[in-house]
Parts: sequence; C-alpha cells; structure tokens
Amino acid sequence: MPRFTLGGRTAISRRSFIKATTLGTAAAAIGLSTPAIAKKAKIVYWSPLDPKANTARSEGETAMIEVFRKQHPDIEVEVQPVPWQVMGQQVIQAVLSGAGPDLAQLSTTNLPDQVGAGTAAPLNDYVAKGWTDEQKNDFVLPWDNTVYDGQKMAFYWNALLNNEFWYLKDEVEGQPPTNWNELPGYLKPFAEKHSKPGFLTGLSQQGNAVEFTDWLIPALWASGAEYVTADGQVGFVNENGMQPFEWLLEMVRKHKMTPESIISLTRDNLLDAMKGRRALSTILTSNIVSSARASLGNALALAQQPGPNGPCPAFASGKFLMMTKSCKEPEAAGLFVESLISPEAQLANAKIANEIPSRKSVLSDPWFTAPEAADIKFALDYMSSSPHVFKYPKRTDYLQTRLALAAQQMMTGRPVREALQQVAEEWETARKA
Repeated sequence: MPRFTLGGRTAISRRSFIKATTLGTAAAAIGLSTPAIAKKAKIVYWSPLDPKANTARSEGETAMIEVFRKQHPDIEVEVQPVPWQVMGQQVIQAVLSGAGPDLAQLSTTNLPDQVGAGTAAPLNDYVAKGWTDEQKNDFVLPWDNTVYDGQKMAFYWNALLNNEFWYLKDEVEGQPPTNWNELPGYLKPFAEKHSKPGFLTGLSQQGNAVEFTDWLIPALWASGAEYVTADGQVGFVNENGMQPFEWLLEMVRKHKMTPESIISLTRDNLLDAMKGRRALSTILTSNIVSSARASLGNALALAQQPGPNGPCPAFASGKFLMMTKSCKEPEAAGLFVESLISPEAQLANAKIANEIPSRKSVLSDPWFTAPEAADIKFALDYMSSSPHVFKYPKRTDYLQTRLALAAQQMMTGRPVREALQQVAEEWETARKA
C-alpha cells in the first residue's frame, strides 16, 4: 500500500499526519497576502449550494462567504446556485459564450475537463503568490492535484472522502465485514427481515456517474488494477480490473442483495433511499453525511469500504474554487478564494456543515475533538490509514460516464471483458482526438 501525500510532495505516515494536524499555532503561521482593490468591485460566484436553502451545507457556505464580506465590504458577491449535476457543462457553455461567472465551485472530477476546455484561468498571479512550501503543504490534499502544466488552476474548497460505507446500525447486528466476499452473507438475514435491499449503488450516467466511480476506483486499486495508468491509459482491462464488476453482478444475480433497478439510480436517489430507510447500506461521500444525519441521526453508521482482501484504499478528493476565463475582476476573485480557504472560513464550514476542511492547520482547533466532529474524524482516520494518491486525468467526464454505461450493459448480459475493452478503445480514440 503506497503512503499518502496529504498535501505537498512528501509522503507521510499516519502518525506524522496526526502530529501535523495538532500543531496549535499552525493556523496563525499560515499567512495570506491581501492585494488591494482600487475600486468597488463585483464578482459572480456559481455554487451548487443555494444560499436560501435551509440545509447545513448551504448555511456552512453562507458562513464562509460572510467571512469574506466582513474582510472586504467593498466587494459585492452575487451567489448564483447551479445544480451540481450540470455545473461542469454549464460553466463550459457559459464561459465559451462569453457569459460565464467570475468563479465557480465544482467537484475534483470537473477540473481537468475545465482545463482541457480552456475555461479555467490560472490563479498563480492572484492567490498564494510567494507562498512557502510550508504554506502549500498545509492543504489536506496534494497541492499538485490542482496544478496542470505548471499552472495552479484551482484551490480546494474542502476535502472529502468519496468511498464511505454507510449502513443502518439499528437494523443490523455488529459491524459489517471488511471483505466484500463476506458482505452478502452478513447482509442477507437483515435484508430479509426488513424486506429491503442489502446494498445499493447507482449506475446512472447523470452527474458524471460519480456515484458509481466513487467506489469503483478504489475497488480497482484494491483488486490490483488501475483506473488510469501514469501514461494515461486505462488499467482495468484485465482479470484484476474485472473483479469489482463481477462482485457487483454477483450481488445482483447470485445473492439478490442489490436490485437490477440500480441501472437508473443517481447519487441523490441513494441519499434519499438511505434517508428514507429503503436500503440497509450503500457507499457515498463524506460531504453529504450531514444531510443523512438530519433524517437518521445516530442510526447512520460509517465504515471503510469493503474490498477483496480487506478495506479498499481511501479515495480522497474535494470540491474546488476555480476562476474562469470570463472573470472581469481577477484581483477581487483572488481575494475571495483566499478568504474561503482561510482557516477562519474553513472552521466555520466544518462546525456548521461537518465538511472536512481543506487546510490541515484548521484541525488543531479543539472543536475537532468534540463528539460533533466524529464524522470528520472517521474520514480523516480512513484517509490517513489507508490512502492512495490519485489525480484525475483529462476527459474524466467521458471515461466515467462510459464506465457507467458499460456496467449497465453488463447488467443486461454483456460479458465484462468485452464491455471494458470497448471502453478502453473509445478512451484511446478520445485521447488522440
């Protein structure tokens, strides 16, 4: 198991990570430059979170933006909500038409596609100018994850764990096994008792098929395969890469723990299913745990994703802030980014929305030892004890949706290897184009 580079270039152990995140004076030591704005400016910010929504995540981001407004009262911020499922496509369309926002918050999967489309603007001249290696290493996720061709194209708005195993602990007994071969036998009696699926996932292509690939990618790693190799080729057209797909097919056909209806399910469908107690377990991301807890409370339990030989590696990514090529006020936009990634704003979001901060120094606050921070602690422990370094390749949206389509075809009888081979061939054609 490779050691994880949580922020910067140096691999660190779990003990070193914990030590780094408990330095009491770290936040004060991470300084941010403050360029001057000569005139009153206005910036337009696209967010998947509606500031008018009465949800913890929306309230958390609103608190982050209030930090900025207090720091820079002469800069007006107009927040325009855009559904996360179409954010990436709409940013590209708007910017290329000349009507894009100044800034946008997107998921990590979208960044390489924005860079490839030419819609992202480098932040080197506006954010973190002159930062030391220590300041760059203060990020939970690697600095280079958002660097393309030597240009810093985005900053992490948060960190998140993509592959948490969620289950209803008041409807099962004990903890689920960490070996996925033992999972069907564990779930079966409880699924029959409560007359509901034991495990749900979603194979819909909506939203870049993130529901499926969020758990598939670490399952490939655990099986000894790769999602994309260092030279840009897919690494799953082999016996190891077939394992996660074969396991899922067995959950449907052999064990009857997963219904065939997963072909059309999205991430939001799964979230609603868990909140409504219509399934015993699923695999979802850390950033929406607060949404589920609002309905389930402590009945929701979190565990590491089961794999073929024990837990799968943690799949860490995040949401990011990007300045677009349409930005008319780059200095103001840079100040906005610096404010939202500041320890003050990151701590506010963690306390309100239970989001994992993007900055390690924030974790020195005593609040993270409180029971309210238990979900964040679980995610950080998983990320530091079972990590895998990963940077999304370009054309991610295409590859992810093609894999989901291939999985749908497998569900209707297409051989696994044949479906994966076609994905590989289409990926190579797309890369060359």
